[in-house]
Amino acid sequence: MAEALTLPCLTNARLIAGHNGAHRWIRVVNIMEVPDITRWMRGGEFLLTTGYPIRTDSEALTQLVPELSRHGLAALGIRIGPYLKESPPEMLAAADRLNFPVVEIPGDVTFNDILAEVLGTILNRQAVELERSEVIHRKFTSVALKGGSQRELIAALAKLIGLPSALLDAQGRTVVSSGSPPGEDCPAETCPIMAGGTLHGHIAVWTYGAELAPHQLTAMEHAATVAAMAVAQERAVVSRERRHSTLLLMELVSGRAVDREEMLRRVTAMRWNLDAPRAAMLVELSGPEGVLRIAEQPLEDRLMRAARTAAGADTIVWGLERALALLVGPGRSLAQVCQAVHDRLQRLCPEANVRIGCGRVYADFTDLHRSYQQAGEALALGRELHADGFVLRHDELGVYRLLYQLPQAELRRHVDEALGPLIEYDGAHKGSLLRTLECYLRHDRNGVATAAELRVHYNTLRYRLGQIERLTGEIEHHPMSRLQLEIAVHAHRLVAGATARPREPAPRPARDRRRNGARPRAARPAAP
Repeated sequence: MAEALTLPCLTNARLIAGHNGAHRWIRVVNIMEVPDITRWMRGGEFLLTTGYPIRTDSEALTQLVPELSRHGLAALGIRIGPYLKESPPEMLAAADRLNFPVVEIPGDVTFNDILAEVLGTILNRQAVELERSEVIHRKFTSVALKGGSQRELIAALAKLIGLPSALLDAQGRTVVSSGSPPGEDCPAETCPIMAGGTLHGHIAVWTYGAELAPHQLTAMEHAATVAAMAVAQERAVVSRERRHSTLLLMELVSGRAVDREEMLRRVTAMRWNLDAPRAAMLVELSGPEGVLRIAEQPLEDRLMRAARTAAGADTIVWGLERALALLVGPGRSLAQVCQAVHDRLQRLCPEANVRIGCGRVYADFTDLHRSYQQAGEALALGRELHADGFVLRHDELGVYRLLYQLPQAELRRHVDEALGPLIEYDGAHKGSLLRTLECYLRHDRNGVATAAELRVHYNTLRYRLGQIERLTGEIEHHPMSRLQLEIAVHAHRLVAGATARPREPAPRPARDRRRNGARPRAARPAAP
């Protein structure tokens, strides 16, 4: 508006109110011909009036400025003459309060002159901006089609707008720059680089306090679009490569018969070293809402980088739906490698519980399906044995390694025969006899320690033990009965681990066939 007042048609016009709003942009010029003009307004108008439509309505005159300001108009031009002898003081006071420009137009200036000159200036500038926008579009399109680097993109931007420019990462660090941007000053204008709904950084421009012209803002937006397209292309390539490598790795650990030479050729193409001994490791993170989803989440990349850093650069890592899978070298100690991965991921996600199951080390890559299955078994059992995060290796499972060799149906049958009455009683009476038995056996039948952990009186524990003996038989006096109960308790944990919650539909390794060629045993708890 302030610039419009310098045009010849408005040389003798006076800004009589709303001086602080003189920076408002004029989009179009219009003339007030009806009292309810505001319903036809779209914002940015420089509205001209003689006051004729509301000359007899003092309230309408008073409310005109607030209505125009509310609808986003640029300014009001009033020609003082036969219809309005002067601008009402209430109107001018409202204009000052709302920073809405009110211009007094001399009586010898026609509205047609203002329309022609102001609109002509706007259209000429729009034509210039369109031409500049076309130049900007062609320049950045050329950079994109030629596969230009980020440095070339920022150099093109700095040349087009004549200001120091830079590309910043999502943390605000400078990736590339051009035009010698000041080192310590923050950029005055930034434009986000968005791809896939995620912020990947900003295009930054240093203006040294000046306001950017429309073509400069357009150039920033074009640069951000090209940068986002490059990010999207890179993510698509990475995603395709990751899917290919995941399918290959799942084929490797699935246990299906594979051609050794063909597999070697494929893993060599992926630059994986499978000549060294390796063990499979499965990692899942759980929070208040359950196991966290990992695949195709921003968390996946961070977890993979952190796990590879902790386990070693030679580690092969891939993401499953709700778990992370690794093929790790044992190093000096497989236990130390597992703990290092756990600690690193726990620091990365301090609010989550990190759970790790690890299989045994195998020298031949064709045996890695065994290690992967063992890692799944350790992870499933760990969920039942530990409430929070844990690291559990297959060689630590003890008696559970033997139980895992039994078919699920046989385990369930033994649990039903030995613990069925307890499970039924607890379900019918909301009791805790099974938990009491587990705790009692874990403390080597020490009643004092058991009562302390359960936080019950010793007499309460004795009463529960009496119920357990009545339902299952003598605990203390029959060694075989004690052994069967302990085995049943451990088997119950395996069964519970396999059926506690649905597992994601990831490929599951097949069981080894018996040497005599019999059919494979029943399915074990699925790996994540």
